[in-house]
Amino acid sequence: MTQSAWTRDGLPVNAATYLSVDWEILKQAAQLGDFVMPCCKAPAVLKTSINGLPFFAHLSDECATAPETIWHRSGKTAVLAALNELGIEGSDEVQGQSSNGDKWKADVLFSVGGRTIAIELQRSYQHLRDFTLRQDRYKDSSVECYWLVRQETFITLGKATSRQLITREFDNVMPPQGIGTGMPPNLPVAMLNTEGEQLVHFGLLKSATVQAWLAGILNNNYQYRDGSWNLG
Repeated sequence: MTQSAWTRDGLPVNAATYLSVDWEILKQAAQLGDFVMPCCKAPAVLKTSINGLPFFAHLSDECATAPETIWHRSGKTAVLAALNELGIEGSDEVQGQSSNGDKWKADVLFSVGGRTIAIELQRSYQHLRDFTLRQDRYKDSSVECYWLVRQETFITLGKATSRQLITREFDNVMPPQGIGTGMPPNLPVAMLNTEGEQLVHFGLLKSATVQAWLAGILNNNYQYRDGSWNLG
């Protein structure tokens, strides 16, 4: 199940943006094939959970797509749908290169207000140095980059950055006030849940919808504070 899907015409859509009554009307009116799943482009069925959560599901409740690909494609669709709700056109798998010729390909790229912003989605393990290298490559290309990862990846990365921070800044002693999530200020990383209600998790036990998170980036309200990237 996912809250994001594609229309027959290729537009990203988020079920969470519908009022309950409008969602029920759409469920009755939609024909098979009007919406397709982001993971495999199979026909999507519109459903509502017992808790009232609107979502899209496979017709057969099965998908042959690999788990990593499902998370990645669902995440990209969620970001593109949220940008669409904000009136911003985003593109996926956009290629570019830095001033010294290093190539990159952004999962989602968009431009607004003179800013070019990339959203990278990373489900599997990636070494801290690779996060840093890719972040620096975007910076050299005058592109802001923000990361969305799954929980396991965030925890693994956080352990590496925390150790590095404690070693460099606090002489291997945890400070009394703590270090937040331990993420460095030059690496804005948050967790993305693509199952059920699609939420971005950041800071310490804080979360927001993908749309609210993106809006925070756009209005410069998503900032590094007290060892964590936070909204507000």
